[in-house]
Amino acid sequence: MFTGVVLALVAVILVARSRLVPSGNVRILINDDESKALSVPAGGKLLNVLADNRVFVSSACGGGGTCAQCKVNIYEGGGDILLSETGHITKREAREGVRLSCQVNVKQDMKIEVPPEVFSIKKWECEVVSNDNVATFIKEFIVKLPEGETLDFQPGGFIQIEVPSFECDFKDFEGIEERFHPDWDRFKVWDFKAVNTEPVFRAYSMANHPAEGDIIMLNIRIATPPPDREKGGWEDVPPGIASSYVFSRKPGDMVTISGPFGEFFIQETDREMVYIGGGAGMAPLRSHLYHLFHTLKTGRKVSYWYGRAIPTRSSTRTTSAKSKKSFPTSPSTSPCPSRGQRTIGTAMWALFTKWCTTIISRITPLLKTSNITCAARR
Repeated sequence: MFTGVVLALVAVILVARSRLVPSGNVRILINDDESKALSVPAGGKLLNVLADNRVFVSSACGGGGTCAQCKVNIYEGGGDILLSETGHITKREAREGVRLSCQVNVKQDMKIEVPPEVFSIKKWECEVVSNDNVATFIKEFIVKLPEGETLDFQPGGFIQIEVPSFECDFKDFEGIEERFHPDWDRFKVWDFKAVNTEPVFRAYSMANHPAEGDIIMLNIRIATPPPDREKGGWEDVPPGIASSYVFSRKPGDMVTISGPFGEFFIQETDREMVYIGGGAGMAPLRSHLYHLFHTLKTGRKVSYWYGRAIPTRSSTRTTSAKSKKSFPTSPSTSPCPSRGQRTIGTAMWALFTKWCTTIISRITPLLKTSNITCAARR
């Protein structure tokens, strides 16, 4: 009797599994192009399945369902839209079949549409050229493409870094200059340890511009845990996975990078350009500014507002030094020049966020009534 009950339960489980758990291969037709159709094992998220077959859909959050950049149209086989998607997809988009590919499970044959530019995205194993601190907690991470490879991108684009399983101790980081050590000592940053148990990927804006050739330059801030304002020190959470991985890389190491992605590009008009940026967020602004002044030799009216509170040799200083004639530095108290780079001094750093909010709030109404383009990054 007992054996019969067990066998019956096993049979029920097997039947349920055959119906609920996908198995075998499914077919994914992409953009109605039979030459791009994929035959893949069922299971897994659509974003990852496409990436495994070298169809790289943009995903700045690494598949976490928060950036909403991995939108594709699914016309067949996607199932019902999930609650995790509805916050990023309008009702109209949902009716048109728009889905977040990172949230869609591959269970059956599918018919999808992705942006055509996705097929120009590549993946490389890149060699680390340098990885030095340019501010207390910011690295200038430079890698070079494989021999003979080129990166065809527009200024303001970004790439994705694949982060494998790894462990690292912050005390083993190299390339952090002695002048930054007092702050690392004071905040006990050396004590952190990062552990990643499964591969993930993260997006970073490129600071290089197209004329710089076969390199990729990134400005990356180490993602420490949030400060514990009640007890002091840090909250009991791990540091950022991707930034810890990047900080642990040494010249000669290899990293996997895919790209280019992006839509934060220069609009080809005669309108004024107002750039506002700070910290690692200045990376795409550097790309824009170098392209504007060194490649295009622009005559457009451009201003660049940024702030810093700590010693740095980041791209703001480099840009200023190399572009002084075409992009002169002006005091923050003077009237806005046609081309100017504004530095907010150390004493003003605490007010920088509020200051930016005020400036943007004043500029925003003008965007509707005058000929100005504003690009803000933090």
